[in-house]
Amino acid sequence: MPMLRVLHLAGSIVSDFYYNLSIIYAKEVVQPVGVSSYYAVVNPDSLWQLGTSLDSLSEKMSLQDMIPRLPQIDVVVPHMFCFPGMTSFRALFEDIIGIPVVGSPSHCTALATNKAQTRSIVSASDVLVAKAQQLRRGDKLTMEPPFVVKPTSEDNSLGVTLVWDESQIEEALKVGFKLDETLLVEDYIPGREFRVGVVEYEGKLSVLPMIEYLVTEEHPIRTVHDKLELKSDGTPGKQPEKPEVKPVCPANVTPELFKKLGDSAKKAHIALGCRDYSLYDFRVHAKTNEPYLLEAGLFWSFGKISMISRMLQADGQSLEDVALQLWSAAAGRTRVACGSLFKYSKSEQVAKI
Repeated sequence: MPMLRVLHLAGSIVSDFYYNLSIIYAKEVVQPVGVSSYYAVVNPDSLWQLGTSLDSLSEKMSLQDMIPRLPQIDVVVPHMFCFPGMTSFRALFEDIIGIPVVGSPSHCTALATNKAQTRSIVSASDVLVAKAQQLRRGDKLTMEPPFVVKPTSEDNSLGVTLVWDESQIEEALKVGFKLDETLLVEDYIPGREFRVGVVEYEGKLSVLPMIEYLVTEEHPIRTVHDKLELKSDGTPGKQPEKPEVKPVCPANVTPELFKKLGDSAKKAHIALGCRDYSLYDFRVHAKTNEPYLLEAGLFWSFGKISMISRMLQADGQSLEDVALQLWSAAAGRTRVACGSLFKYSKSEQVAKI
């Protein structure tokens, strides 16, 4: 059987924060037997590096110089979390260069990266979402506390504030607007918090064991410090060993609640047009026991520290086997390359670049 040639796509042009976050996860990616790995890393200065590992990268080069130096590749595995990394770079490799990408296509990730658009799409498919308002500078706020203020297109709880009373509103909006032009102000849902993963096997959606984040009265929501240990310069160093809001996997849920969460996650996966896998955060209301979708996270770096990987391990599945299965299936997808640069067959495209 020939080796599967995988290009790991990492880095960020947005900031050192997102660059470091991407590298943390890319370093942990599994290397299944039968896979030959190569790395393409973009830096915050927009220059690229190539190599057979993250420890043996080339000198920096422009995008125009990088593309012709790519080796023959069967599939791209993205490890990028910034907005362009979740959208534009997926489209570059899959839609323009013509190499299949593992995970959801760029038009899907563009929707899911926007929390307000995600709410609109999934609520039309009977997935519960909390009452909310989109807010731009100068708009009149009509929501009443308690609510959560979120930048619409940021991740890792950056700029997120839980507002209990009116005295906290001004500062919460100030923090949010530093990161985004549009904010989502969403009713706070008291209760339990879960992360739900969906993996697609040959067209069938499978819901994995769930993660519960043990929120408390002292720590009612997860902050960036629960997700990342930040260095002195504010960039991510690693995952925190002792977050205030502790994750538990598998979550202790009744069959009824598991079905409610799983059904909502599968509806969201289909409504958003997801592919291969998807990940969702829910709050389960303390009084009604109904799950409310908070946001979608269409990323998986296939390392042991990734959330979907932890769910697989809790289910007794082999991360290496599942990764190889999904990567191989993605490599088998045919793509129609766009643009005049790549009007060739698949083999001719690879030879051309």
